[in-house]
Amino acid sequence: MQPSDTPSDTPSRSSRPRRWLFRFLLPLLILAVAIAAFLALKASRPDAPQATPEERAWLVETMIVDPATRHPVLTLYGEIANPDRLSINAPLSARVAAVPVEDGQSVTQGERLVELDRRDFQPALSRARANLADLEAQIREVRAQHQSDRQALALEQEIVQNAETALSRSRDLRARNLASQADVDNARDTLSQARLALNTRRERLSTFDARLAGLEARRDAAEADVMAAERDLERARVDAPADGLIGNVEVTAGDQVGANATLLTFYPWNGFEARALIPSTRVGSMLEALQAGDPPRARTHETGALLELERIAAEASGQGATGLFGFVDPDHSLRAGQVLTIELDMPAVEDAVAIPHSALYGNDHVYRIRDGRLERAQVERLGEYRGDDAMGGKGALLVRAPSLTVGDRLATTQLPNAVDGLRVRWEDARTESGDTSPTGTAE
Repeated sequence: MQPSDTPSDTPSRSSRPRRWLFRFLLPLLILAVAIAAFLALKASRPDAPQATPEERAWLVETMIVDPATRHPVLTLYGEIANPDRLSINAPLSARVAAVPVEDGQSVTQGERLVELDRRDFQPALSRARANLADLEAQIREVRAQHQSDRQALALEQEIVQNAETALSRSRDLRARNLASQADVDNARDTLSQARLALNTRRERLSTFDARLAGLEARRDAAEADVMAAERDLERARVDAPADGLIGNVEVTAGDQVGANATLLTFYPWNGFEARALIPSTRVGSMLEALQAGDPPRARTHETGALLELERIAAEASGQGATGLFGFVDPDHSLRAGQVLTIELDMPAVEDAVAIPHSALYGNDHVYRIRDGRLERAQVERLGEYRGDDAMGGKGALLVRAPSLTVGDRLATTQLPNAVDGLRVRWEDARTESGDTSPTGTAE
């Protein structure tokens, strides 16, 4: 007989779902209570004070405007040339005996540059002298013969007269039958020969001046040949005509060279000059300075050598004209074809302000500081400046602007975001404004 279920089992089975439901809802209830408490606390917290953003002040370097009369400097780029360059050529075909100099060597006046073998020049000189001696002998012979012809002319005239008398006598005897016709013919032939000799003598006398002039002309040409041969012999040894620089040396000792072959190139120091393009806007003032007898001075940026504008080339272009600058003192560092930076002093300009390159924005404006903020000012660029007060000798720009006055403060730091109204500060502003902070912002 099976036992039946007891009454105590029924309540136990029905309470199990309630316990599981309670266990599931309890975490959700706790989470809801926590969220509600968080929201209540958040809503009841005090408001945080609002932070007011502070405008940034850019640190810059500054300078005080000091207008004065200053000389702007025009920067040019010139090429070194030497129009007095001398090309040494061989006068005749000869062998090179010696070349005691080298390319790039500095020489003094009278120093030996090159020497050709003098034996190659001697035959031409000997032939020229022999030809001259022969022509001088012919001239002496012609003059002596002329003197003899003049003396023989009177004798031949007497011979003709005697032949005429003999012919007349023969004809008279023939008319009286005292002489034969052969005697008359012989007398006539004798007269003809005498006349022919007289005419020849007269012709020689009449052509004497022409023959003498021809021989004298040939003698003069022979003298010229002798002088040319002597000159060529002298040119076999070439000495430096002035202090200068040796250029390209084309030969060496032992070379056989032809006539007019280039041996070497010589550059006199005094012949060096710089050629630079002067802008068309400056050519007029340069010409006026030259005409007034006050040539502008310049200097080279690389070596500091002094130059002087000597003249302006005859041809110009839309960009300007070429200025030709001579060196005041020879500069032994110069080389033909070298490019130099030339700083040309311009006429003085009044109310010019020297500023560093970093103070200029674009090509025509700077920034003045007013009440701690930038203020744009239009300027006219005059050129470079190399005076003693040019930013510690580092060089500066010269500008001019009616709006800039003495005492104005300019920003000299190049800011990429510089605009009107930008707030700035500088190191020495606190002393001007009475501020005790490390830097100030107001003038």
